[in-house]
Amino acid sequence: MTQKEGRSRSVRTAIALTALMPAAALMPAAPSFAAEIPCGSTLSPSEIKSVGISCRLTSDTVVRVAEGLEVAVPEPGMIASVQLLRAHGSTGPSAASVYRSADGQIALKVDEEPALGSAATTGALKSILAKRPDPAAKRHAEPAGAKQTQTSALAAVPSYCGSSYEYNFSGGVWYQSVFPWTYNSLSQPASDSLQAIQYGFKFITDTSSACGTYYTFASADYRGSTTRYTWGTRDNGNVVGWAGFDTNILARTYSWVDGAGLRVEVDIAFNNRITNWFTGLSGTVPAGRFDLISVATHEAGHGFGLAHYTGSSYPVMAPTLGTGVNKRVKRSGDLTGMGTLY
Repeated sequence: MTQKEGRSRSVRTAIALTALMPAAALMPAAPSFAAEIPCGSTLSPSEIKSVGISCRLTSDTVVRVAEGLEVAVPEPGMIASVQLLRAHGSTGPSAASVYRSADGQIALKVDEEPALGSAATTGALKSILAKRPDPAAKRHAEPAGAKQTQTSALAAVPSYCGSSYEYNFSGGVWYQSVFPWTYNSLSQPASDSLQAIQYGFKFITDTSSACGTYYTFASADYRGSTTRYTWGTRDNGNVVGWAGFDTNILARTYSWVDGAGLRVEVDIAFNNRITNWFTGLSGTVPAGRFDLISVATHEAGHGFGLAHYTGSSYPVMAPTLGTGVNKRVKRSGDLTGMGTLY
């Protein structure tokens, strides 16, 4: 973590949830949420009351699920999420989503399981995350006579493609299918880092790969450089860049989804403490190096609304990545997931 991040985090209020308790154990009688006393610097699970907390949430309140996995409590009616791509061999939760109701109640989902909240708040969180785009809102019509290839039926599909069913959604889609973003080059490991990241966005929005074809109209709109440096804090700017955190984490994506199921902001931070990044375009990734294009493809998938798929290691959206691995092109499930979303 950089000194700037450390100072920012030091002024935030944290809700410590490292040792998560079963949802049922966190649901006694609902408390009053009219408390005027601000929340303390750290709250243990035993201090969390039912669907919220018995103190006043602030704009800097952060839910800390586990070391390296924390998410800011959003504005009322919205969902804030964070997703981690871990280095292969690293264990622990890799995603968390927090919903905040109008009266200050919260619901929390860790990976795919509800961890905190009442029936009402967890239901609201689930409902928003389940919303899908209106096909009429797509910016383009599908090409006349276009056929989507059923990848599982192709005899020549490489074994690494996996199944077309290997995908999950994290909730929310971009208005008119466009993800606009800017780049902060501060502490980037090499001068060609931006080029590698742009290739990642290209690969996640490609219609076809060696694993087949599934039309998607998602597009990334790169809008130049920025000096914004606000990972994990909503400021109405979609920033991609570099930050420092534990070296068993390669990158993080933070996202905010409104009550209508639209993505309103996404920040992506690659880990500047990793010293063995490979930023080249060669498809042969050197042994012992993490391929930035592969990581960028994964994080761009999160940016558009794909979640981790944990059932196999085939998809780009698997929650871990090893050194020397090229996973730049969409597998069968990634193709289907992006085509279904957009």
